[in-house]
Amino acid sequence: MKIWNPSRKNIIIILYIVIQAAFLITEYNITGGRFGVPLDDVWIHFRYAENFALGSFFQYNPGEPTPGTTSPLWIIILSIPFLISGNLFIPFALFISSLFFLYALLELFDLCVKLGLDNEHSMLITLLTMLSGRLMWSSLSGMEITLFILLSILLLKNHIKEIGQGKLLVTSGLLLGLASVTRPEAYLLAVLYYITAIILLRKQIKENLIKLFLSILIFIIVIIPYPVFCYITTGSVLPNTYQGQVTEMNYLPNIKFLIETGKLFVKENLIIVILWFGGIGYFIINALKGKIDKRILLINLWVILLPAASSVITPNWRHHGRYLIPLIPFINIVSVILFQKICNYLINKGIRKAELYRKLAIAVLLLFSVNSSIIFAGALGWNVENINNQQVKIGMWLKGKLPNEKAFGMNDIGAIAFVTKKYVVDMAGLVTPEVFKFQKMSYEEGARALFRLLKEKGVNYIIIYPDWYEYIMQNYSASFKQVYSARLEKNTICGGIEMFVFKINWEKINTY
Repeated sequence: MKIWNPSRKNIIIILYIVIQAAFLITEYNITGGRFGVPLDDVWIHFRYAENFALGSFFQYNPGEPTPGTTSPLWIIILSIPFLISGNLFIPFALFISSLFFLYALLELFDLCVKLGLDNEHSMLITLLTMLSGRLMWSSLSGMEITLFILLSILLLKNHIKEIGQGKLLVTSGLLLGLASVTRPEAYLLAVLYYITAIILLRKQIKENLIKLFLSILIFIIVIIPYPVFCYITTGSVLPNTYQGQVTEMNYLPNIKFLIETGKLFVKENLIIVILWFGGIGYFIINALKGKIDKRILLINLWVILLPAASSVITPNWRHHGRYLIPLIPFINIVSVILFQKICNYLINKGIRKAELYRKLAIAVLLLFSVNSSIIFAGALGWNVENINNQQVKIGMWLKGKLPNEKAFGMNDIGAIAFVTKKYVVDMAGLVTPEVFKFQKMSYEEGARALFRLLKEKGVNYIIIYPDWYEYIMQNYSASFKQVYSARLEKNTICGGIEMFVFKINWEKINTY
């Protein structure tokens, strides 16, 4: 069966270029002609990537290996431009994250056809995904989100082929491994995949044992180096970011996380959310009856269990809910499949004008997504403006005014560290994991321990949001002299509207 209609493929590519151009023009206008990235986290990747290219593998401060990222594969990919020139890293990051999304869209259409959807509904899913404001934002963020989506789609394509042929593909292990070193959420996807594959192919399990073993072996080979690195450097198989985000084990879902995440999806497309919930209900009812469509079993489990697991383990909805953004293509699949079933039911019942209503519903679905794109085109512009006019601006000031300082303490370590090229004491702990120990002490003991570390590392200036350090500001502010700050006109993504540079008077601080 010939899946690709060249005209449809061309439509996807042309529309994608037009929408990307609209996002970039919006960003250009909001930022006053200064392109950039919308998160300080991207600058953290740049710092790691630059050091990686120079031979300091996974070292934020050269000479101090530390697992301060959950995306080791993305660090390696972003190191490529630094091997060529020190000025190409932002264009490369934007281009590669955008290219991965375009590739993902083309593969998504292919996946939908393999799931049994006709070309029209496959195109609808692809367009809804393309018009998703948060996904377009992701494609121009320089983050690893779109690579993770692409690998997930390729895995699902493999899975559909396995079900059809009754044969496991060893490449599924490779795709899962690459996805897991791109985003840690893929560990859950791997568990779901192997359980689903074993259940669905249980009658052919003997013929597939060797391939199953090889698939799991390749998966382990790909993922094992980073946990080993984490253990060697920190004594834990988990990266520093896990310690920073997960302070204690929860046994019940975080309700606020579910509410805030729900708001983000409603903002994205209310009708899709309704269809998504309806699709989940439809899946559960059929599962209880023993009627499951094998082809979409894994997709349904993925869109149900990742939000559920996140609400317990890592209930974090910051940065436009970026940790669940990779679910959007699969939510669209579940939603449109239910939409198609509803439409077919109404048509088969002989409902007058059912076809007209179906077309009107499709138009409304697309209009909701267009609105999402408009909203997040503006969000992208303002996010980039914020990072440029706060973190990057402060980094440039430090580089120009304090070139002889050997180290700085700060809570947002990305752009400032990258621009200044100075040693960083991360007062939030991401690349200075000993800070996590200080956070478990009493306020006074923790503050003294932090000051001891800052002094030992030669830090004379700290760059912080004062609101993040209430105890320190209440008890030590007399020891600080404000020398600079960067205040935003409109804060949309940063940890505070104003970031301050303070000079520390060490004579006034007792660290013992």
